[in-house]
Amino acid sequence: MSPFAHIGNIPVEEWLPFLVPIVALYIYGRRKDRRRRAAVDRLPDAGERLDEHTVEQVLADLSKAKHDHVVPEHLPLLWPPGPDGLSVAELAKRADSDPATVERLLEDLEDHGYLDLDSGESLADRHAWLTFKGYEVVDATELALLAATERATGAAQGTADCPPSDAQSAHQSR
Repeated sequence: MSPFAHIGNIPVEEWLPFLVPIVALYIYGRRKDRRRRAAVDRLPDAGERLDEHTVEQVLADLSKAKHDHVVPEHLPLLWPPGPDGLSVAELAKRADSDPATVERLLEDLEDHGYLDLDSGESLADRHAWLTFKGYEVVDATELALLAATERATGAAQGTADCPPSDAQSAHQSR
């Protein structure tokens, strides 16, 4: 039996078995990524205030991921998709906060190595650029927010009468 075609000098029958798993992994990855993006789109806006219990859960998850320097005031700035490439004025608008406060919080994040802040004359000229550590904390924040909202929706769906620990175990047993 002659091969269907050749790519270079390699017959199709020799490379086809290697291509199928790669295509399958690519399709799986895209589907998983779309589901995660859809879940992130369902998160409340960065300017909306989270309840105290959710903030505590998110900070506990960040602490487990070794990001102990993040405080509740940083959360609106680290909200998905993160501050990368945005100016101080844009972040203040997105977080529904005062630009001077946002600048101070960004400088605090810069001191801890999460981002680099451009030096500019005005707030519109100062842009935040995530470092590798910053991408890690934004990803960890996204995962923690998704987990906290999932726990909250699980508690709201029929287990709201239970204490939080019972609500989580009831949600996990479903």
